[in-house]
Amino acid sequence: MRRLLRAGVLAVCLVGSVQIFQVPLLAASPPVNKVKESGSSHELLFEIINFALLAGFLGYLYRKRGRAFFDERSETIRKSLEEGRQALEKAQARLVEAEKKLAGLQDEIKALKEQADVDIENERGKIRQAADDEARRIDEFAKTRIQAATNAAKFELKDYVVERALEQARNTIRQRMDETNRERLVSYFLEDLSSKTKSN
Repeated sequence: MRRLLRAGVLAVCLVGSVQIFQVPLLAASPPVNKVKESGSSHELLFEIINFALLAGFLGYLYRKRGRAFFDERSETIRKSLEEGRQALEKAQARLVEAEKKLAGLQDEIKALKEQADVDIENERGKIRQAADDEARRIDEFAKTRIQAATNAAKFELKDYVVERALEQARNTIRQRMDETNRERLVSYFLEDLSSKTKSN
C-alpha cells in the first residue's frame, strides 16, 4: 500500500512537471505578442506555486494520515494472514487427528467383526451340542418307552398264553372226565387229605 501511495504521489508530480514544462515549449514557439509572453510567465509561476502547494499538501496528508492508515491496514492484513495460517494449522492438526481416529475406528470395527465371528462360532457349537444332547435324551426316552411297551406286551402275551393254556386244559379235562374218573379223583383227593391230617 505504501508503494501504491508513493506511485500516486509520483504520478501527480509527473503530471505537474508536464504542465510546468509545457509552458517553455509553448514559449519556444514564435511569440504572437509581448502581452502573451508576460502572461505566460505569470501562469508558469502560478502553476509552479500550485504544484508546490499540491505536492506539499499531499506529502502532509501522507505523513499525517496516510502512513497511520496504511500501517494500520498492513497490520490488519498481517493479523488476518497470521490468523489464517493458525486456522490452517489447526485444521491440518484436526485432519491428522481425524485420520488417526478413522484408522483406529477401522481397526476397532475389524476387531469387533472378528470377535462377532468367534462368538457366532461358539454359539453354533453350543447350539449343536445342545441339539445333540436333546437328541440323545429323546433317543434314550424313546428306547425306555419302547422297552416298557415291549415288557408290557410280553406280560400281556404271557397272560394270554396262560389263559389259553388253562382254557385248553379245562376243556381237555372236561372232555376226559367222566363219572368214574371223577369219583376216582375225589376219592384220591380225600385219601390224600386224610393222610395229611393224620400226620399232623
